[in-house]
Amino acid sequence: MRPNWKSSLWWAALILGLIALWVTLQPITEADFWWHMRIGAWIQAQGQIPTRGLFSATQADSAFFYQSWGSEWLYAWLYQLGGLALIHLMRGLLVIGTYGLLAWHTQRRTNNGRATAVGVLLAASMAFTNWAVRPQMFSMPLFMGMLLVLTAVASERWSRRWLLVVPLFEVLWVNLHGAFILGPVLAGATAVGAWLDRRRDHVEAPTYPTLKALWWTVAGTTAALLVNPRGVGVIGYVWNLLTNPGSQELISEWRSPLSKLDQPTNQFFVLVLLISLIMIGVIWSKLRSADLLLYGGFALLALTGIRYTIWFGMIAGALTAEAIIRRNRLKLTKRSGEPTGLIAVVACVLLLLVLLVQAPWRGLLPLSGSLTPRNTPIARADLVHPDTPLAAAEYLLAHPPSGNLLNSEVDGSYLIWRIGEQIPVFVDTRIELYPLEQWNDYLCMAHGEDWPQLFERYNITTALLNNTKHAQLIEQLDQAANWQAAYSDDRFTIFERSGAASNTSPPCTRAAN
Repeated sequence: MRPNWKSSLWWAALILGLIALWVTLQPITEADFWWHMRIGAWIQAQGQIPTRGLFSATQADSAFFYQSWGSEWLYAWLYQLGGLALIHLMRGLLVIGTYGLLAWHTQRRTNNGRATAVGVLLAASMAFTNWAVRPQMFSMPLFMGMLLVLTAVASERWSRRWLLVVPLFEVLWVNLHGAFILGPVLAGATAVGAWLDRRRDHVEAPTYPTLKALWWTVAGTTAALLVNPRGVGVIGYVWNLLTNPGSQELISEWRSPLSKLDQPTNQFFVLVLLISLIMIGVIWSKLRSADLLLYGGFALLALTGIRYTIWFGMIAGALTAEAIIRRNRLKLTKRSGEPTGLIAVVACVLLLLVLLVQAPWRGLLPLSGSLTPRNTPIARADLVHPDTPLAAAEYLLAHPPSGNLLNSEVDGSYLIWRIGEQIPVFVDTRIELYPLEQWNDYLCMAHGEDWPQLFERYNITTALLNNTKHAQLIEQLDQAANWQAAYSDDRFTIFERSGAASNTSPPCTRAAN
């Protein structure tokens, strides 16, 4: 049966409109964007990819692998071309493009617009907090594009010639983001699944020429990993990232979603996992082997780390929608029918709102919070998350410290972009650049423990502190005779040392985890 695109159009517009509105209203966060853009500007200026810890006060001479150099270069180029507004728009287009591909993929499997909307909603529900401006945003359409092509060819819906784009996608991916390793996984699972389908005489088993083409695609996609400035060294980068103790112990997205059930996306992950297990468990024998391999593999992967749930969602959403149709379990999806006028009206209203809140004219709307411009020389500050130390960085630029600056890893990202050339940072979100001992020392200082001795060890004469996250240290410095608050706003306080260290504090027993 040919897909009923006409009856599904408004359902797709409705769900994609919801996603577009949400992602457009999200500001640019500071954690994993600004330092990448600064490195991209350095690459443009120097004509080479750095290999050391640039802009770090403590690890400037330490080796660092800038695998995402392509994303960094793109960020710098986009900023020069259209500023933060263009980067913000690009993030939205990539997210919508990704879930648009998912909607297309799901519609082909279900031929039902409502089921497609359910599948995309399930996928988005466990990822809506993971659509930040960061190199991962380039991985999303590449992952979904690969999955769409491989599935369509393996089921004999598309010509085998489409497989030629899969290694090309991988060439882009390996230079944009660390999730590139998933490319050969997708190709390999599809080829193994096709082989199993032929062995068990599945009704959708591909022909032998298609199976052969899939195996050649696996080889080509794996070889494409080497098309990067460091060649085979990129494999070592992935291994080091996966085993780095700082990343594993400090970054919450490396932990299982089951350990962070207070977060809405993790709650949705558990819900979608249970729903999909039940639905797929009933019809598993009718699904292709590749579907089962990908679902099981990415479910296990997602259980090990929050960062993987976004990929599991794209696979589970489409399969759950197909299972719903096969079992006729939801009244909502039993009949496609023509969309009601209400659905069309709501979809049009959503799309109109999406246009209204785009960067060029969103400042004209009565929006508050992160959308309100602040007193800063940074153009389009209304697009930046309010926890970004915009004004505090300007103070530091005008009053550089005599020694080293203490800052959080999150704030370090923006500081690298704005003042890193003049004032190197203590830590930043290049987690694997800094040894675990330094992270332990930072956590001690951040919680007001053993800070006088550690300040002396690292020659810290200025501290940029978040009024909420560093409340304990702020209280200690307020009471210290040789430290004064030189700058303060509603989110940040900057302390400067006025004399020799002569303070004491409780000894630190805090571990990184």
